[in-house]
Amino acid sequence: MRLARNVRLSQKALLRHPVRTFLALCGTAVGVGAVLVMVAIGEGAEREVVEEIELLGRNLLVVSAETAPRLPGRARSGASTVTTLRERDAEAILEASPAVALAAPAQDRAFRVKYGTLSTTARVLGTTSDYEEIRDFRTVRGRYFTPEEDRAGDRVAVIGSQVQDILFGDEEAIGEIIRIGTIPFRVVGVLESKGASVNGAANEDNQIIVPLRTALRRVFNVDHLKMIYVQVRDGDDLEQAEAEIASVLRDQHRLERLDREDDFVIQNQKVILDAELETVASFRRMIVGLGAVALVVGGVGILSIMLLSVRERRNEVGLRTAVGARRRDIRTQFLVEAL
Repeated sequence: MRLARNVRLSQKALLRHPVRTFLALCGTAVGVGAVLVMVAIGEGAEREVVEEIELLGRNLLVVSAETAPRLPGRARSGASTVTTLRERDAEAILEASPAVALAAPAQDRAFRVKYGTLSTTARVLGTTSDYEEIRDFRTVRGRYFTPEEDRAGDRVAVIGSQVQDILFGDEEAIGEIIRIGTIPFRVVGVLESKGASVNGAANEDNQIIVPLRTALRRVFNVDHLKMIYVQVRDGDDLEQAEAEIASVLRDQHRLERLDREDDFVIQNQKVILDAELETVASFRRMIVGLGAVALVVGGVGILSIMLLSVRERRNEVGLRTAVGARRRDIRTQFLVEAL
């Protein structure tokens, strides 16, 4: 009963000064709203980072050739990476690592691509048909090349959406012949749009994917790889797979016997994700702190108003005390008003 009476008294006191009450509510609402908006921004940023990392592919490891050391007094010429990474290394990884589901060896380089009188510069990627599943690069029209076409060295190509727009516009690209350098390729598919890569260094839509053996023999004229894309069976086994791959490659390249350091680098998708999420977490802590400051400012506004209210109502407090109100009753009334 006393609590109900205090609530009624607090309601009358608040309605006696509607403008002051409204401003106090506005200050608190702004603080609460700021916290909610800031937290939502942080969660949205985290979700965006996770989605961007997943665009790289599911449970992905990337084995890259190490940068070739520069010898003192000699200018570097030719490739800037070592040439020990080979197609057989991808086969050995599949055979020796139980945690690995798929492996797609790859080599790439920028080339001038022509169709009729139109031309553009695009990244030409030579890889296997498993690349579609590993990197989750699907076609919106046409198809990927088959393992049989890769083994036969067929000159077929799957083009990115930007290449489609530049060379073909609204025309159908499937079945048309493009020239990569001077070599003709038949377009068999068009990739879905992916936009910029996660690090912003490349445009995933400005690329052309061709069979690996065709690329190595006819386009690049090399026998080594630049990278191997590896899909791990379970995301929890990324570290295990990384260790197994490192062991296999060190054995393949005879690094243990020659007592040499690794001539390859393994990029772990989970490590990239953790680093990105740590950045997002720092950002979230900052914005939540700013929201909390806004909330505290609103609370301080209410505190100042309640202190003013107590000062203005000394006569009322004295009268209630004289007729039997306890200190607890007075305190409860003002706490209810503040609430």
